[in-house]
Amino acid sequence: MSTLRRSRVVAVALIAIVVGVVGALILVPERASAADRGAWQAVATTDGVRVSARKIPGQAFPEFRGVTVMKADMFQLLAILDDAPRHCEWQASCKVMRIVKRYDEFNRVLYHRLDSPWPVSDRDVVFKGGVTVDWKRKVVWSRFRALSGMVKVQSGVVRITRMYGFFKFELIAPGQIRATYQVFSDPGGWLPAWLVAAASKKIPLHTLRGLREQVAKTQGQYAAFHKRYNPAHGGQVPAQFQPGGASDKGAKPAAQPAPKAAAK
Repeated sequence: MSTLRRSRVVAVALIAIVVGVVGALILVPERASAADRGAWQAVATTDGVRVSARKIPGQAFPEFRGVTVMKADMFQLLAILDDAPRHCEWQASCKVMRIVKRYDEFNRVLYHRLDSPWPVSDRDVVFKGGVTVDWKRKVVWSRFRALSGMVKVQSGVVRITRMYGFFKFELIAPGQIRATYQVFSDPGGWLPAWLVAAASKKIPLHTLRGLREQVAKTQGQYAAFHKRYNPAHGGQVPAQFQPGGASDKGAKPAAQPAPKAAAK
């Protein structure tokens, strides 16, 4: 792989952070209305993944979204996201993904480090994820956002401190899921904004295509997860995710937080 191509892949990987936990709903203090952001603009459609981007006031980096339809079982997708150590099998430049703390069965904090070739420094991020369920619409949301602290910053590694997004899985037909991946991240450190913005267009493509391939690769490998949670395999959906449960209340997603503009 050429140096230029590797640099582009690295730039993509810097903000291609995916959630790897089935957790509790995350509440964040800052909210932004849709009017505060730019309109979604189509970027490209490749391998069945439709990619869009929009500007955020005061930020050098845009927010990206990818949408695709895949053949998958909802519980298989959740099992893949839950299996944090195996994220490095399908996420570009993933060097480490590990659980930092388990608050309970559905509430975890994770650490993710991205491998970058010299002279670009590795990036890492500490983040927490969450799940809500809209039973009427047959939609599962898995949200995530960066946290501060929890893991000591290592020498030579740039910590990502501003990042949030979500996965959205909609059951549109038996065995068919419309998957949406949306993310905003500031990779930190010094990187040309134009390079990150240009390369970042591939983030949703790489993420959703990788997830789709992982579904096929892991068929039959999450028997324990299905047996515990999937009713079709003798499992039981946790009470908080059942109709009328805690996660079903206010199922309509709130606006994502807008990061503060960088100080000038």
